[in-house]
Amino acid sequence: MKTMLSFSSVIVCLIALFLLVPIAGAQETEAADTPEPSEENIAAEKERLEAKIAELEEKPLDYFGSQKNKRVRLGYYRYRLETLTQNPEKYFSQPSSFEGNVKTPKK
Repeated sequence: MKTMLSFSSVIVCLIALFLLVPIAGAQETEAADTPEPSEENIAAEKERLEAKIAELEEKPLDYFGSQKNKRVRLGYYRYRLETLTQNPEKYFSQPSSFEGNVKTPKK
């Protein structure tokens, strides 16, 4: 019975391996299919990030709740701007969303 248990666990591992390999290959082809960012896209995104940084710098401290929250929020956009200037392909292929402590205004 002990042999049967180890044999079945080997079978389960092999099945999992065969199921995961095609998924990993599909992710690589999706990343390869993304077109390179154009100069217009890079310039527009850089302008958007710079505008957001300027907007956040003008906001009063009460908007953020604390100095730490303000630094975190500004740091995020500065980091994204730095990533955009250093490696635009990485910036556009790995989008990230920021969820800070500031509540979004209700429309």
